Amino acid sequence: MNSSSAPRPRPTRRIALTAGGASIAALLAACGSEDPTRGAGGPGGSGGGGSVDEDILARIQENGSIRIGLEGTYRPYAFHDDSGELVGFEKDIADKIAEGLGVTPEYIETEWDSLIAGLDVDRYDLVINNVGITEERQQKYAFTEPYAQSIGRIAVPEDSEVQTAEELEGKRSAQTATSNWAQQMEKLGAEIVPVQGFAEAIELVVQGRVDATANDFISFQTYQEEHPDAAFRLLDAELPTDVTVGVIMQQEQQPLLDAVDEILADMKEDGSLAAIYEQWVGQDITPEV
Repeated sequence: MNSSSAPRPRPTRRIALTAGGASIAALLAACGSEDPTRGAGGPGGSGGGGSVDEDILARIQENGSIRIGLEGTYRPYAFHDDSGELVGFEKDIADKIAEGLGVTPEYIETEWDSLIAGLDVDRYDLVINNVGITEERQQKYAFTEPYAQSIGRIAVPEDSEVQTAEELEGKRSAQTATSNWAQQMEKLGAEIVPVQGFAEAIELVVQGRVDATANDFISFQTYQEEHPDAAFRLLDAELPTDVTVGVIMQQEQQPLLDAVDEILADMKEDGSLAAIYEQWVGQDITPEV
């Protein structure tokens, strides 16, 4: 996850959501498939299937807890440390949101490809998992204002002849099929090789079994820190995209959306969001104005 980008300034609260290339995810930013019959009472869920007319914020406050969906396998976003504890910068942000709402967070870990769909069956109240804000997703879900700026980079095998993004046309790129990065690589003309997540994608690159993979610079930075001898390199240019990341929830939940937006705005203003990024990433990735 190396990046030559300089630290980005911490902005004031944004008025409009920025739409980026579609994650992640679902980004992302952005793996697996969900049984469509499973609802909020599934593993890790707390029950209480909601309806489209239900005030989810009122339910959260009544229950005294908020259900938050994430992968829990993606360092340094949210992952389990050597002791098994769930940690990471998105986990810290989620903790702050729960604290601001005056409730206890309950984390429900789900694979990426079925993560956002869990909102459809009321498996959790929010998803905080590096999910890029896109027009397509905004048609079905509600996003808070962005809490992070995603900086895309492309990795190729160390001995690859590819030097620029334009040379990726016709090449094979390992990506989570529903991620923002898959869509970005498709725009560059690459053939997508579906994988379950970043770890599998970068291993295919290192082994020379694919020509490239795209992801956030944080992912590559962390991987290089853990595998300093890994045989890959990053192309110099950032991906030609401006992906911002937001908390995603069901539509028609304006009280919950407003409450989470206010908490995030306070975190930007008091510097606590920037401090979380400095701790986990080494630079502030709060979105620019």
